[in-house]
Amino acid sequence: MVKKYIALFMLVVMSASLMGCSASKGAGSQTEETAKVEKSDKIKIGTSPYPAWYIWYIAQEEGLFTKYGLDVELVYFPVYSDSLQAFNSGNIDLLNIATCDTIAPYNEGVDFKVVLINDNSNGADGLVAKKAYNSVADLKGQRVVTEYGTIEHFFLLKALESVGLTEKDIEYTNMTVNDSGTAMVAGAVEAACVWEPSLTLALNNGENNLLYSSADTPGLIPDLVIASTKLIEKDKDKVTNLVNVWYHALAFYNENPDKAIEDMAKYAEVSTEDMKGMMAGSRLFSMQENLSAMTQKKDDYSYLPYTITETAKFLQKVEMIDKIPEKPEDMIDTSFIEEVMKSRENFDAPDTKALASK
Repeated sequence: MVKKYIALFMLVVMSASLMGCSASKGAGSQTEETAKVEKSDKIKIGTSPYPAWYIWYIAQEEGLFTKYGLDVELVYFPVYSDSLQAFNSGNIDLLNIATCDTIAPYNEGVDFKVVLINDNSNGADGLVAKKAYNSVADLKGQRVVTEYGTIEHFFLLKALESVGLTEKDIEYTNMTVNDSGTAMVAGAVEAACVWEPSLTLALNNGENNLLYSSADTPGLIPDLVIASTKLIEKDKDKVTNLVNVWYHALAFYNENPDKAIEDMAKYAEVSTEDMKGMMAGSRLFSMQENLSAMTQKKDDYSYLPYTITETAKFLQKVEMIDKIPEKPEDMIDTSFIEEVMKSRENFDAPDTKALASK
């Protein structure tokens, strides 16, 4: 049942572990399908094997980049950390990225802005254990593996915290996330924190239980799109149109799920059934929810700057960064989503409200 899943999983494992991206008519407007696109203005978007990021391939398959007068190259990085290096060195213009991986480059002066939230992990990350363990509390004194300093390490600490435990209460072992998944499938470890597709593989071998998932920690793990300041300063309208493309693709996903899943599965090299399963762990945002998460101040994980700060505290504690950003809201530029929302009457795709429930 997971044959094609394994193909994608093995591609990621063999590569390396993850560490822990305008139309002439103006911003937000659409050109005709036949709009001419200047090849010299190609925009490169970095993406990696995370389920929700395959939504960009809906845009590619359905001709949405051309519709908005954009020449876009989706640059696929089997090794996620390579995409971070490519963006930080200026070789790509936009990047799909986990929130935790934006903080170090921001501290180091890499010029970018968060322009939208792809999704919140809503089950795509999980703490898996052998069937002998029925709760997180049962892991006291047991060996648990995941990669030090990554979002999975942070997630593990939150899982332990939920039952009054700390890292000192378990036998924590540092192991890359992909190796952790392999070890869990092989039955070589008692428990592991992993993400998709490792999570599904670990659960499908029939020997393991899911003890805790990112569905239990809403907002803890947001995935983002960041744009280089260079591109923003050169042509802000194009960034706005890219945000428009993203939401047009999400609307297509919402209204034409079978074709959308087919588009995504084609590039993920998995079956449509597996693609549906992978997407079940991602909570996609409507435009209003995206804007609210960026602007409505709250002391919880529903507010992106709060999430950035809490994640930075963790990264500083494990000595992955030296300082916590003083004003995390400065990392975010909401003007692109605001512009798209203003031009909503020109947006010929269905409403995206229902996306929040997916």
